Amino acid sequence: MNKAVLCAGIAATVLAAAPVAAATTISGSVSSVTVNNTDPGLVINAAPVAFPSFTLTNAGDFAEYTVLTIGTPEGTVNIPEDFSPRPISVAFSFSSPTGATGAPITGNTLGFINLNLFGSCGIIARGCGQAIFNAPSVFNFGQGGQFSVALSNATFATPGTASVTGRFTLISNAVPEPSTWALMLLGFGAVGAAMRSPKRRRTTVAYA
Repeated sequence: MNKAVLCAGIAATVLAAAPVAAATTISGSVSSVTVNNTDPGLVINAAPVAFPSFTLTNAGDFAEYTVLTIGTPEGTVNIPEDFSPRPISVAFSFSSPTGATGAPITGNTLGFINLNLFGSCGIIARGCGQAIFNAPSVFNFGQGGQFSVALSNATFATPGTASVTGRFTLISNAVPEPSTWALMLLGFGAVGAAMRSPKRRRTTVAYA
C-alpha cells in the first residue's frame, strides 16, 4: 500500500478518536426542602416544581427555570418573633449528568414590615415574608465536569406564595476518559512510525 495513503488512513482514525467537548445534559429535581414550619419564627411552606431536562454546551452557558414555590400561611408578620431569620436548605438530585454531587443551597427566611404605611409589605398589608439564599452550590461530575445552581430570592405576601428560580450555569464539561486519550496517542505514534520507516537500500552484487 502507498505510504501516503496509509498515513492518511491512520490520521483519519486518529482524528475520529480525538476527544471533542461534549455538551452536558442536565436532568433532575429538587429532592428536599428544609424550612421553619412551626412557631416561633415565620411559618414557611415550600414545594418543589418540576423543571425539564436541558442541554448546556459551552462553559458559561446557563438556563433558568422555576424550581420551587415558597410562602407562608400566616396572616400577619408578628413583631418581633417573625423578624428573626430561620434557616432554609434546598437539596437537588440529578439523574444526568451521572454521578453529579453537590451540597444543598442554604439561606434564611424571615418576615418584615415596610416603612411605607400603604406599601405592598407595609403595616396595612400586614407585612411580607422573604427567602434569601446564599452562594450557589457547585455540582461535580465525570472527569472535571462542573455546573452551579443558584436560587433567586423571593418575597411573598402574608398569606401568600412566590416562585423561586434556579439558574443552572455550566462551569466546565467533563474531559474524555483516559482510554480515549490513549487511543489518540497510539494513533499519533503509528503515524509517526509510518513516516519514519527506513528507505530501502540498494544492494550491488559484483561477479568475478
